[in-house]
Formats: sequence, structure tokens, C-alpha cells
Amino acid sequence: MGFFKAYDMRGTYGVDFDLETVRKVGRALVQVLAERSPDAAGRPLRILVGRDGRLTSEAVRDALVAGLREAGADVTDLGLCTTPMVYFFTAEDDYDGSVMVTASHNPPSDNGLKVSMRTALPVGYANGLDEVERLVSSPAP
Repeated sequence: MGFFKAYDMRGTYGVDFDLETVRKVGRALVQVLAERSPDAAGRPLRILVGRDGRLTSEAVRDALVAGLREAGADVTDLGLCTTPMVYFFTAEDDYDGSVMVTASHNPPSDNGLKVSMRTALPVGYANGLDEVERLVSSPAP
């Protein structure tokens, strides 16, 4: 899948990914983050979500939050913000993980997701994003 990169998920909205893919990412993230948060056993994961000002960011955020909640996460929406704000509040307020809806410096037609776990540690392909991709790519049971 061209949407998954080494350190985040990015691509052209409607070409490289769609809202159903984002919803599946939300569901998979809860599973992957829970495996990396042993202290979260027996309680819903607390996930912080923020978004940038791209025209597609609200719809992407909504699909992401739907997937996160379907998987049982307790989601807090920080709203329109910067990526450093999401990182700060993830660590400061002891969230189990966070997702920033942004494609950073990419063109306005692009969008994406930057994922962090507890203490705002980035989730890349070497520490969980590969598993998210596998879960998203697998046929539904």
C-alpha cells in the first residue's frame, strides 16, 4: 500500500487512500497501541486526535475517530491544531496514543496520519506501523 510510509501514513486523498481505509486504520491502531501499553489492560485506551486546516482533514478525522471508537478507544478531539501541540498534550496528559491528521509539507490534495504512543513516542514502520498496515490490508474476518 503506497499510503504507509516509514514514519507515517500519507498520500493523495481519494487516490492513495479513502475514508474506509482511515476507519480501518483507527480500528487497527487501537489493537497495536494496546499491545504496546501493558498498563492499559482492562480499560479503554485514551487516544488524542488533532487535525490541520486541509479541506479533507475534518472528514479524515471523523473516519479515524469512528474506527478508534469502534475498537473501544476513548477519544479526545483537540480540534484544529499543530503537530507539536498533539505531541505535547499526548505526553503532558498521559494519553496512551495520539494521531495528528496532516500531510505536513505535502500538497493540499494530500492528507495523512502521524501516530504517537505514550510519551509522544512516534510510531513508525519499525515499531508498529507495519502491523497496522498488515491489519488494514487483511481481509475482514
